[in-house]
Amino acid sequence: MGLKDQQGQGPNYVPAYQTSGTPFVTSSAATGVQEGPVRVQFPYVTKTITVQNLDTSNGLRVAFTKSGSWAVGEAVGGSSHDKPQGNWTLEAYQGNNFFTLPGRTAAAGPSQVTLDVRCKEVYLMSNHATADVEFSLYAGLTGISTMQFPVLTASNLFKGVG
Repeated sequence: MGLKDQQGQGPNYVPAYQTSGTPFVTSSAATGVQEGPVRVQFPYVTKTITVQNLDTSNGLRVAFTKSGSWAVGEAVGGSSHDKPQGNWTLEAYQGNNFFTLPGRTAAAGPSQVTLDVRCKEVYLMSNHATADVEFSLYAGLTGISTMQFPVLTASNLFKGVG
Protein backbone atom coordinates (compact mmCIF):
# COMPACT_ATOMS: atom_id res chain seq x y z
CA MET A 1 0.00 0.00 0.00
CA GLY A 2 1.48 3.32 -1.12
CA LEU A 3 1.33 6.59 0.77
CA LYS A 4 -1.27 7.96 -1.66
CA ASP A 5 -3.72 5.15 -0.79
CA GLN A 6 -3.99 5.92 2.93
CA GLN A 7 -7.44 6.80 4.19
CA GLY A 8 -8.10 9.65 6.63
CA GLN A 9 -10.45 9.65 9.58
CA GLY A 10 -14.11 9.31 8.60
CA PRO A 11 -17.36 9.62 10.57
CA ASN A 12 -17.18 5.96 11.63
CA TYR A 13 -13.49 5.97 12.60
CA VAL A 14 -13.81 4.55 16.13
CA PRO A 15 -10.36 5.54 17.53
CA ALA A 16 -11.28 9.23 17.04
CA TYR A 17 -14.06 8.81 19.62
CA GLN A 18 -11.92 6.83 22.08
CA THR A 19 -9.39 9.57 22.79
CA SER A 20 -9.92 12.81 24.66
CA GLY A 21 -11.64 15.51 22.67
CA THR A 22 -10.02 18.79 21.67
CA PRO A 23 -11.79 21.57 23.63
CA PHE A 24 -14.20 23.99 21.98
CA VAL A 25 -15.92 26.56 24.23
CA THR A 26 -18.35 29.38 23.48
CA SER A 27 -20.81 31.49 25.45
CA SER A 28 -23.47 33.73 23.99
CA ALA A 29 -27.18 34.50 24.04
CA ALA A 30 -29.80 32.50 22.16
CA THR A 31 -32.55 34.64 20.67
CA GLY A 32 -36.28 34.07 21.09
CA VAL A 33 -38.67 32.08 18.93
CA GLN A 34 -39.55 35.13 16.82
CA GLU A 35 -35.89 35.64 15.83
CA GLY A 36 -34.92 32.02 15.27
CA PRO A 37 -32.15 29.81 16.62
CA VAL A 38 -28.46 30.54 17.03
CA ARG A 39 -26.35 28.13 15.00
CA VAL A 40 -23.12 26.88 16.58
CA GLN A 41 -20.88 25.25 13.97
CA PHE A 42 -17.97 23.12 15.09
CA PRO A 43 -14.65 23.02 13.19
CA TYR A 44 -14.56 19.21 13.58
CA VAL A 45 -17.11 16.51 14.41
CA THR A 46 -17.94 16.39 18.13
CA LYS A 47 -17.42 13.56 20.57
CA THR A 48 -19.33 15.18 23.44
CA ILE A 49 -21.28 18.40 23.97
CA THR A 50 -22.18 20.08 27.26
CA VAL A 51 -24.78 22.87 27.15
CA GLN A 52 -25.51 25.09 30.14
CA ASN A 53 -28.57 27.37 30.49
CA LEU A 54 -27.47 30.45 32.47
CA ASP A 55 -30.87 32.19 32.42
CA THR A 56 -32.94 32.37 35.59
CA SER A 57 -36.41 32.15 34.09
CA ASN A 58 -36.51 30.94 30.48
CA GLY A 59 -35.84 27.54 29.01
CA LEU A 60 -33.22 26.90 26.32
CA ARG A 61 -34.11 24.74 23.31
CA VAL A 62 -31.36 22.48 21.95
CA ALA A 63 -31.79 21.01 18.45
CA PHE A 64 -29.63 19.46 15.77
CA THR A 65 -31.35 21.13 12.79
CA LYS A 66 -32.77 24.61 12.25
CA SER A 67 -36.25 23.31 11.40
CA GLY A 68 -36.23 21.07 14.47
CA SER A 69 -35.92 24.15 16.71
CA TRP A 70 -39.58 25.16 16.44
CA ALA A 71 -42.66 23.53 17.91
CA VAL A 72 -45.38 22.40 15.52
CA GLY A 73 -47.65 25.35 14.69
CA GLU A 74 -45.22 28.07 15.83
CA ALA A 75 -44.53 30.89 13.41
CA VAL A 76 -41.08 30.26 12.01
CA GLY A 77 -38.88 33.28 12.67
CA GLY A 78 -35.48 34.33 11.50
CA SER A 79 -33.77 37.18 9.73
CA SER A 80 -35.68 39.01 7.01
CA HIS A 81 -33.98 37.06 4.22
CA ASP A 82 -35.28 33.81 5.76
CA LYS A 83 -38.92 34.89 5.92
CA PRO A 84 -41.28 34.28 3.01
CA GLN A 85 -42.51 37.29 1.08
CA GLY A 86 -46.20 38.25 1.15
CA ASN A 87 -48.90 38.58 3.78
CA TRP A 88 -48.81 35.08 5.19
CA THR A 89 -46.84 33.45 7.98
CA LEU A 90 -44.92 30.24 7.60
CA GLU A 91 -45.73 27.83 10.42
CA ALA A 92 -43.67 24.86 11.50
CA TYR A 93 -45.44 21.73 10.29
CA GLN A 94 -42.70 19.40 11.36
CA GLY A 95 -41.01 20.26 14.61
CA ASN A 96 -40.75 19.50 18.29
CA ASN A 97 -37.38 17.94 17.49
CA PHE A 98 -35.63 19.68 20.35
CA PHE A 99 -35.28 19.30 24.08
CA THR A 100 -35.50 22.11 26.61
CA LEU A 101 -33.10 22.91 29.43
CA PRO A 102 -34.98 24.74 32.21
CA GLY A 103 -33.70 28.01 33.66
CA ARG A 104 -31.21 28.04 36.52
CA THR A 105 -32.34 27.97 40.15
CA ALA A 106 -30.71 29.54 43.20
CA ALA A 107 -30.32 26.18 44.91
CA ALA A 108 -29.12 24.06 41.98
CA GLY A 109 -27.40 26.67 39.82
CA PRO A 110 -27.43 26.48 36.03
CA SER A 111 -29.14 23.55 34.38
CA GLN A 112 -26.91 21.62 32.04
CA VAL A 113 -26.74 18.46 29.98
CA THR A 114 -23.81 16.49 28.60
CA LEU A 115 -24.45 14.63 25.36
CA ASP A 116 -22.34 11.80 24.00
CA VAL A 117 -23.10 12.74 20.42
CA ARG A 118 -21.29 13.22 17.14
CA CYS A 119 -22.47 16.15 15.06
CA LYS A 120 -21.11 19.19 13.25
CA GLU A 121 -23.56 21.85 14.50
CA VAL A 122 -26.27 22.55 17.07
CA TYR A 123 -29.07 25.12 17.18
CA LEU A 124 -29.93 26.94 20.41
CA MET A 125 -33.05 29.05 20.91
CA SER A 126 -34.90 30.61 23.81
CA ASN A 127 -38.17 28.90 24.71
CA HIS A 128 -39.69 32.41 25.02
CA ALA A 129 -41.05 34.38 22.06
CA THR A 130 -38.83 37.43 22.49
CA ALA A 131 -36.50 36.99 25.50
CA ASP A 132 -32.86 36.03 24.96
CA VAL A 133 -31.29 33.22 27.01
CA GLU A 134 -27.60 33.20 27.95
CA PHE A 135 -25.80 29.89 27.50
CA SER A 136 -22.37 28.30 27.66
CA LEU A 137 -21.36 25.41 25.46
CA TYR A 138 -18.39 23.04 25.68
CA ALA A 139 -17.65 20.44 23.00
CA GLY A 140 -14.97 17.76 22.83
CA LEU A 141 -13.90 17.56 19.19
CA THR A 142 -12.51 14.64 17.22
CA GLY A 143 -10.06 15.01 14.34
CA ILE A 144 -12.79 14.17 11.81
CA SER A 145 -13.54 16.86 9.25
CA THR A 146 -17.12 18.16 9.21
CA MET A 147 -17.05 17.81 5.42
CA GLN A 148 -16.96 14.01 5.85
CA PHE A 149 -20.00 13.97 8.16
CA PRO A 150 -23.51 13.55 6.69
CA VAL A 151 -26.19 16.23 6.80
CA LEU A 152 -28.66 15.39 9.59
CA THR A 153 -32.08 15.75 8.03
CA ALA A 154 -35.21 13.64 7.68
CA SER A 155 -34.74 13.62 3.91
CA ASN A 156 -31.46 11.71 4.52
CA LEU A 157 -33.43 9.21 6.64
CA PHE A 158 -32.33 10.69 10.00
CA LYS A 159 -35.70 10.56 11.77
CA GLY A 160 -36.43 12.79 14.75
CA VAL A 161 -34.01 15.63 14.01
CA GLY A 162 -36.24 17.96 11.99
